[in-house]
Amino acid sequence: MERVKNAAGANMPPETGQMLGERIACSQRMREAIDLWRRVYENDAPWLEEGRVKGMNLLPAISSEVARLATLEFDWKVEGSDRAAFLSRQIEPVKQRLRQCLEYAVGKGGLVFKPYLADGKILVEMVQADAFFPLETGPDGKIIGAVFLEQVRKGEKCFTRMEEHHMTDKGVLVSNRAFVSAGSALLAHEIPLDTLREWGGLERQVILQGRTFPLFVYLKMPFGNTVEPESALGVSIAARSMDLLEEADRQYSRLLWEYEGGELAVDADSTYLTGGRMPQTTRRLFRSLNTGADFYHVYNPDFRDESLRAGLNDLLRRIEFSCGLSYGIVSDPGQREMTATEIVSAKQRLFSTVKEVQNSVENALEELLDVMNYWADFLPGVPAGGYRSDYQWDDSILIDTTAEKTQFLQEIAAGVRQPWEFRVRFLGETKEQAKAVCGTSDTVGTDSLSDRLPV
Repeated sequence: MERVKNAAGANMPPETGQMLGERIACSQRMREAIDLWRRVYENDAPWLEEGRVKGMNLLPAISSEVARLATLEFDWKVEGSDRAAFLSRQIEPVKQRLRQCLEYAVGKGGLVFKPYLADGKILVEMVQADAFFPLETGPDGKIIGAVFLEQVRKGEKCFTRMEEHHMTDKGVLVSNRAFVSAGSALLAHEIPLDTLREWGGLERQVILQGRTFPLFVYLKMPFGNTVEPESALGVSIAARSMDLLEEADRQYSRLLWEYEGGELAVDADSTYLTGGRMPQTTRRLFRSLNTGADFYHVYNPDFRDESLRAGLNDLLRRIEFSCGLSYGIVSDPGQREMTATEIVSAKQRLFSTVKEVQNSVENALEELLDVMNYWADFLPGVPAGGYRSDYQWDDSILIDTTAEKTQFLQEIAAGVRQPWEFRVRFLGETKEQAKAVCGTSDTVGTDSLSDRLPV
């Protein structure tokens, strides 16, 4: 048995769209755009040609860097009760996989968190943007109905499960249907759910009462949707840069060809290279010609790589700007000098992009925790109680922590700040803890200049 396309990475077959018809809250143009982002992310862009155009893998590189910066020093705590302690244990796998899955969301435009119960635990399926169909949106524009696919291959047969979520007046209606196929049509023949042992315990249709919000959470990327502005779906960070990515791949291929086509070679008449007189060196250095004349020529052209590299770097900088990144993420920062103002502006642009991604992630995780809390009521032995969540994000993209520490120490030495302020800022201690360690009491004369300034 092989899970060839599970709900965390399946590419939607066209017959799914045909079956759901007009219920899909996504236009054909938007579906094609999502498929394009998927192909570019997987280095399978339509403009790549074997032997002519090679991909630079720019979209996964950009997505990986944004996800890394967004989750740098990330921490998520759930506290407040025994119920909170239980939820805290359940979110650990989500925290461990968040950076990787956020990379998929940045590259493809979104991600769905779908919690479910399994063996007394709450597990969370992370469904990529190309692996579900939105069916319905609420008054606030959020997706409240969708279809997800899970596929399992056994030998020559491919089994597909279609899971649909729909909001009703009584609660969330969840329905399951199973299909089998031996060919390209993945939804060829409908079969009972218990055909596969993995799906035998699933209900064909069930209403989960008391729930007024969906049992899944859509993490939408904060970038503007230029493909379909009214769509509830997010877009890839490079949605506006597809043409630039294509041209960058082509320019990169020209550079590679310049190196390959400009290799040192010796063109010589075949009489020079026969009769045991073949030079003892790499054979691709010598190229035999039947000229019928005394001919021997060294092919050693000058490389034009500098101009090609400069052109490629200019394209990469335009991609960085279009994606809301600072220069140097994928381009070579050494090829062009920048003023201090340009450097600060570029860092602020990147900080803004990462901060918006972090805000989207935090909102989605808060909704995810609400769904997990709902599922916890179905598990025996899980205590009731409230919870509070706390999120920690790193801001070192814009702030040079080392320089800030140095400035703090200089101000402490000058008497402008107190030592306990350093511990609060950089060691994570509370004001009371830091003052206790430093032996400082809350008396007149021990406060810093910042405490004495008027609000």
